[in-house]
Amino acid sequence: MAVAPGSEVVESTPTSMNWSLIGWCVLAILAVAVVLRVDWFRASPRVGPAWQLRAEPSVFGFGAAFLASAVGAQIFVLAFGVNDDSPPLMRMSLQGLGSHGAQLAVVVFILLARRFRPRGATTAVARGGVHQHPRAPLESIMMAIAAALMLWPVTQAVGGTIGALETWFGTSTPAVGHQTLEALLKAGAHNPWWWLTIASAVLIAPLAEEFVYRGLLQQGLKATGLGTRTAIFITSFLFAIVHWSALTDGSRIVGLTTLFILAVGWGMLYERTGRMAAPILAHAIFNATNLLIAFRN
Repeated sequence: MAVAPGSEVVESTPTSMNWSLIGWCVLAILAVAVVLRVDWFRASPRVGPAWQLRAEPSVFGFGAAFLASAVGAQIFVLAFGVNDDSPPLMRMSLQGLGSHGAQLAVVVFILLARRFRPRGATTAVARGGVHQHPRAPLESIMMAIAAALMLWPVTQAVGGTIGALETWFGTSTPAVGHQTLEALLKAGAHNPWWWLTIASAVLIAPLAEEFVYRGLLQQGLKATGLGTRTAIFITSFLFAIVHWSALTDGSRIVGLTTLFILAVGWGMLYERTGRMAAPILAHAIFNATNLLIAFRN
């Protein structure tokens, strides 16, 4: 689960809204310029993920994890006796834990199965012709933090611009763009399911989703013969679409667009660092930041 931003950048008076949006746009342009101009962020043919699975188990593993997500969510709901009278946050928390737990179970099984190990040129690494070495752990963590800082103004600028256009045409974007975030705000920290939901959003969801999307799917698509950019685009599109039902009514245009941008950034981050820890950390920082801003307001 990525906690999609709502319209916090387009609240208050029209004048303050415009100045706030202009500020975010300036910061977004600067962030993109840094990524394009600074050598540290550029792709290197010798740096990248040394993915150790063949194309077939990677792509089919993504499909298995996708199906397991729905099954795991339903099993947890039934196991804990959730019904129509149960608190909404309880249902969402258990569905999230079951869904991401099932995804992680599939990922662990596939990564540990020896039969899925590489054979010749059928891996994404071998297809590139050069063995891709991951960056050092500390450097990867620094790049993840930098990516999180630079992606934030980009998502705020894009989300704010879309929100302003919707306001211009007579519609409005709700301040809370994710159903789980909405349920957390209504329940409050005194709710016993509140902390479990927070932990799921900040820790478990980034871990599961990054391994499934940036790992299994993105690297699997590369191993089938697709270029890195195409693989990132397809993965990011699917990542955004999967969150359709989790977005609140009226926030889907903003939510899907910003989620796609985030997914592209996380996909590029994995390719630039070669370490799954980088997009997981950037994903977790984004979710945590959204939660902090929502509770502060």
